[in-house]
Formats: sequence, structure tokens, C-alpha cells
Amino acid sequence: MTRVNYSYIDYNEASEDKLGDFKFEVAALSFNGERDDIGLSMEYRFRDDFDAIKHGYAYYKLDDNTTLKAGVAKVPFGNIGYISNSFWLSLQYYVGFEDDYDTGVSLEYRGDGYQTDVAFFKGAENGATSTKRFAADIFQGVVNGTEYNYEETNQFNLRHSIFTELFGIDFTIGASLEYGQMYDAANGSKEDRYAYAVHYEGSVDNWKVQAQYLKYDFDVASDYQNKVALSVVGATYEITSEASAFTFNLARKVDMGWGALTVYNDFNVLCPESDDFDKSYQNVTGISVGKGPVFAWFDFIVGKNMLWSSRSNHVGLEDQFDKWDKRININLGYYF
Repeated sequence: MTRVNYSYIDYNEASEDKLGDFKFEVAALSFNGERDDIGLSMEYRFRDDFDAIKHGYAYYKLDDNTTLKAGVAKVPFGNIGYISNSFWLSLQYYVGFEDDYDTGVSLEYRGDGYQTDVAFFKGAENGATSTKRFAADIFQGVVNGTEYNYEETNQFNLRHSIFTELFGIDFTIGASLEYGQMYDAANGSKEDRYAYAVHYEGSVDNWKVQAQYLKYDFDVASDYQNKVALSVVGATYEITSEASAFTFNLARKVDMGWGALTVYNDFNVLCPESDDFDKSYQNVTGISVGKGPVFAWFDFIVGKNMLWSSRSNHVGLEDQFDKWDKRININLGYYF
């Protein structure tokens, strides 16, 4: 897989002057192989500024319904697959709860009309001081003048999803739980963190609706003033340590004869618990197009007090600008 990306940012003077930027985004090497009931899946990504593993795990099919995975595997939390339609993913990705990958073991059981996932992850896919990550994890280092000393450890996940049909609508409804610890390298203490979510996806006549509610709490020490640091794709930033987040997406798939086209709108809002902080918003309206090995997203992103969707370099902290910002993002990929 290789992709290029065009971006136009209305709150960035250089981007406005140049009418945007068109650059190489990522290339990936993937391997998937299986012999008898044992398999291996791996993807390693190369960007212009760093390279990092996305996932890499071995798996064993205990029977037709049960699969055991070990390595850097996807965290079973939230909607199965994605809780977004766009290249930009949902707001929940940027606080570490969509398309996340960690190091540990997981067990997937697919029954008659349901799926149950249980997992234990010893830590993130890379060390806590690293920014070379595909998915957002807790960062250990200095961010905006604050020295953060936490790292992820000892994480348990449980997810149960039910597949059914009602009034002609095929839908999946489920709930997820996550509990883990944060090890403080400065004093050797461990703090708790937890999250839970309820999620829904329904489809009928090429229409798809997704909805998810997330509640998370990183029980950080008072010195951190209700903030925690994360890192992803080479960057570091801060998020509020306790919040609720809502996602509501609507999409329609259209068969064009020559390929598939999907029109969608993904809406997200994060509500911090601290009275000192403000809500973060992200809305993505777009079209995705696929034909053979070529796939493209055309996204119009509107954000307020939101990392990379606005001029605010955080999620759920104090809104210093009080502005709705906009950007256009076009991503073109060839998958092989």
C-alpha cells in the first residue's frame, strides 16, 4: 500500500498562500500467511519522517469459532471495525480509543449471532518515550512545559457484540470495557485508568448509521492538573484526563457500475469533566471512492478546540480561540 495526501488548511497562512500541500503520506509492507490453523499478520508503515509498526501478531484458530492472537494486535474496544467513515477517523481515535494497537494477547469467540473478545495487553506497541506510533498512546516526556512520567501497563479489555435484524435493519449493538494502569517512572507508583463504551451500527438499503458513547478516566496525580500526554504519528499533545465523547455517523453507499462510492457525515463531540476545560468538536463530510486497488477519500473537516481539525493543539482543554476552523483533505491510495 502507498498513499499521497493533499491538504488545505484555512487557519494556516502558509497553506492558504500555497493553496495547500500535496505530499507523500505513507507506504506500507504487509504480510498475511496461514498454514493449518496457525497464521501470521503484519503491517509496517513508512512515512516521510519516521517508520513504525501498525500491527504484527501470530494467531491460532482453536476451532471454527475461536481465535487466539499474540503480539501487537488491535485492542477490542468500541465498534467492530471503525466508528468512522473518513480518512480522518473519529475524535475517539485521538484520545486512544479507535483503531488502537497494543502488545499482548487476545481471544475472539464468534458465536451464533454474537462475538465476545477478551484481551490482556502488557503495554503499548512502543516505549512510552516514543512518538513513532500509528495509534495514540500515553506519552512519557515534556509536552507544553509539563513533564509527564506515565506509561501504559497491565490493560484488560472485554467487548461483547450482538448481530441481529429488526424491521429489515441489520445491526450490531455492543458494549466495551477497558481497565489498565499507568506506571509513574518518577516515583514508582501506579494509577488507574478505565473506559467504557456502548456502540451501534445499523444498515439498510445501502444506508449505514453508526453511534457510540465513550466514557474514559485517567486517574492522574494532581500535579498534572487534569491532563495527560499522548503521542501519535510523530507528534505529542495533551488531552483532558476525564471526559465523555459522542459519535454519530451517517453514510450511503452507491454502486456506480465502475466502482463503489460512499457519501458520509461523521460528527463527534468530547465533553470534559473539568469545569476549567471546554468541549472539542469534529465534523467530517466527505466522499470515498474505490475501484480495484485504488481508493480515495475527499474530506471537508470542521473543528473547534480540536487537535488537527482546528488551531488548538489538544483535545478537550481550554478553548483559547473560540473559532470554527476548516480544512480540506484528499487522500489517494493504491492497495496491493
